[in-house]
Amino acid sequence: MGPYLYAAASVGLFLSIRTISWRRKVHRDLSGASSRLNDYDKVYSNHPPIIDIPSSEIFNNPREAYETALKDHGPVIAVRRKGLLEFIVDENLCQTVLTSDQSFSFEEAMAKILNLRPYVSFFWSFFREIDDLVQNGINPRLSNIMEQICPVFIRSAGRAVDQRTVDMFEHAHTSIAEGMIILIFGEGYANEHSIEIITNVATDIAGLTGNSVNNFILGRNFPTIFATLTWLNVTCTSIFAFFRFIGPQVWKHVRSRKWVPGEEKPTSVLEYLSYKHATNGSVGFTSFLWIMSMLLGLIFASVHQTASVVVWVVFEIAKRPEYLKALRDELHNNVDPVTNDLDPSNIGEAIQKATLLDSFIREVMRTKGDTLATCRLTTVDVHLAGYTIPKGHLVYPFATRIHLNPVHHPDPSVFRPDRWSGDDARPAVMTSASYISFGLGKWACPGRILAVSEIKMIVWSLIAKATPRLVGNKYKIVDPLNITSVPPQGELILEPFSFA
Repeated sequence: MGPYLYAAASVGLFLSIRTISWRRKVHRDLSGASSRLNDYDKVYSNHPPIIDIPSSEIFNNPREAYETALKDHGPVIAVRRKGLLEFIVDENLCQTVLTSDQSFSFEEAMAKILNLRPYVSFFWSFFREIDDLVQNGINPRLSNIMEQICPVFIRSAGRAVDQRTVDMFEHAHTSIAEGMIILIFGEGYANEHSIEIITNVATDIAGLTGNSVNNFILGRNFPTIFATLTWLNVTCTSIFAFFRFIGPQVWKHVRSRKWVPGEEKPTSVLEYLSYKHATNGSVGFTSFLWIMSMLLGLIFASVHQTASVVVWVVFEIAKRPEYLKALRDELHNNVDPVTNDLDPSNIGEAIQKATLLDSFIREVMRTKGDTLATCRLTTVDVHLAGYTIPKGHLVYPFATRIHLNPVHHPDPSVFRPDRWSGDDARPAVMTSASYISFGLGKWACPGRILAVSEIKMIVWSLIAKATPRLVGNKYKIVDPLNITSVPPQGELILEPFSFA
């Protein structure tokens, strides 16, 4: 058992080494870009303007920097960031970029962001399988899943209230990790060691996407070296630990029985994948590795960013106590009158009816300040708004001008959750060209229903027992360029509360 798990972990190391040579080639190509720019302009006379924005402005004031550049030179601009020439488009081109899948690839963009572009064919299968897994393996069971994992959030809330002062990201991160262990593997896998492994995996893979790169001088100035070192570190630590400690349990589980589709309904994601990938009822080693890869992807997609959004929502509730009474009135019928705990029974139905909290979450996500939130990569030379964007480049819709557009959002800078209720009611999970917090089009986040449900359960479990307060009634934005992935920092105090 041990040797092939070591081999599985070394796959990531192999990819990292291959990535080094590929990134060196990219660096050489980019080094000569300036000298070739005049010749390039002769070929592409309608190339979007290349705007020189200082790195300090990009990382510290991205909203103002990009917004000014688009206002002065838009609707399409090119900006150099971390050694790459990226293209930014305004709100009018958002839908075209995010929904024209033949010209703008989601899979290739993710491969490039993860610094694994040579292996993009893997991502074509990977993301399609993740999408199928969520749509067919999770969403149909969502009500049962919420009843399964709701007690996790209740217990975590009880511990947090006892502590009074809480690290909100750590609270949400650990709680969601435990809930996802139950959802993915089953109750038997939920223990402190497994939770630690899952939280480490989620954090480290988030780092691979560049979510932490802006906080390091090495990452800002030497992205190639930073990416290589990050890959090596993640492969040799958290991913290795995932295969080393959880892998044997999964292997034993999938080899313990026959997986004949239709005989029983799967009770976990692992069982769903086992039924799907079994050959003659048996899961082989290759299928086992693929299943483990799927589970890694699901862990990353479902833990880190959801926990970050929880911090945003709870901090905004703490800053805006005028909304607390209405939010509590909405959950009152789902609270045990004796324990003051959230009632897990029928939590799925209750969550669906929580329109006030849903509107609050949607407004937080609209106003929190996203800049470059989602992207695509050009698969051909693309003609857009009178310009030609070359093949092989990342293209980002500028989220700020989308979410703060007065045409779609009257008084856009005003925090007003009621804009999403009444005749204009739109749930937090509903995407549109004027709301791209979960993306747009075919590749909009498939797990957004689960994510918002988890956010609601965490918020409800906390405000049922405590009133959140921010010291100084303020928080600090750590990374303005990665608002969603890097949560704000603030000292949160939970003051005990009772409905009695």
